[in-house]
Amino acid sequence: MEPEHLERVVNDGTRKITLRGREALVPLKFGKDGRPATQRTLLLKRLTLDDLRFLQLWREASWDIAKARQDSGLLPERVERLVKKLQVFREEDAKVKALSEIPTPSWISAKHVENVYDGGTLEDSEHKSLAELAKISGAYKPTTNVNLNFNAFVKPELSPEDEKKTREFFDTIATTENAA
Repeated sequence: MEPEHLERVVNDGTRKITLRGREALVPLKFGKDGRPATQRTLLLKRLTLDDLRFLQLWREASWDIAKARQDSGLLPERVERLVKKLQVFREEDAKVKALSEIPTPSWISAKHVENVYDGGTLEDSEHKSLAELAKISGAYKPTTNVNLNFNAFVKPELSPEDEKKTREFFDTIATTENAA
């Protein structure tokens, strides 16, 4: 398997690994404190191409160690060491998945409904939860929509007689203003 193919095992929109011979420097997504990595808190993990191969098999096996060991053909002791070394990537995937699922409108709605039911009486936080829930569910949206388009520069269609009368009327107004 080519090293370029193994890069795709950990490369994504937030991380780009660097290959140096038979080793790869992989930036971790989260710092030691569990917060997303920044330039200051960036940690690098040094992996071999064999480590990347096992990581790929382990991911494809949905993090099932026994299946990954069977597919790789490695000794159990070697697999145990690799799992300890690569556990951080399993934790990253779980954390990224959990963070991506939280801020959905349905999750926010559920939290607000839970806040209201658990409280029993409407305290300030419950009142705010109901207001937020109403916004999310669209309770504040008007039920009827009226669209009006008005263009002041388009004159209405008039019959020739009405147009003649209108012109005479405005001409009399214009001559009266000029006389004054």
